[in-house]
Amino acid sequence: MNEATSSASRERARRDRSSARDVALAWLPAALYMAIIWLVSSLEAPTFPTASFPLRDKGVHAVEYGVLGFLLAHACLRTFRDRAAIRVALFAVLAGVLWGVLDEIHQAFVPGRSADLLDLVADSVGIVVGTGARTLLHHLARRAEPRPA
Repeated sequence: MNEATSSASRERARRDRSSARDVALAWLPAALYMAIIWLVSSLEAPTFPTASFPLRDKGVHAVEYGVLGFLLAHACLRTFRDRAAIRVALFAVLAGVLWGVLDEIHQAFVPGRSADLLDLVADSVGIVVGTGARTLLHHLARRAEPRPA
């Protein structure tokens, strides 16, 4: 192996490590937030006072999953940089809705909780709004970037 090939190989390995680290860091907030959702869903009875929250329980679900949608879209946009933003957003929505389904099934086995289709609808609305917000920010940032001449 000559010097140039060895140097190129080392540079490629460094970029791959950096890329893997960047992807892991991009997914960390979403993964931690999903763990928090799971933990809260494992509690027997909600202690959050939903009576004062707009749309009560469904509003809480929409906001909770809106944040998740934003975090998932961020992670997906950082991971799949070479893909069309709409495809990445659809993947984030799918992942978020599937997490909502899993969470509702999980709650069916928690004493004092139940699976609720309307909660899943609120979760899904939140996922779409959060994903849409992050995708819009991505689009606006890309438009603001200077174009090469």
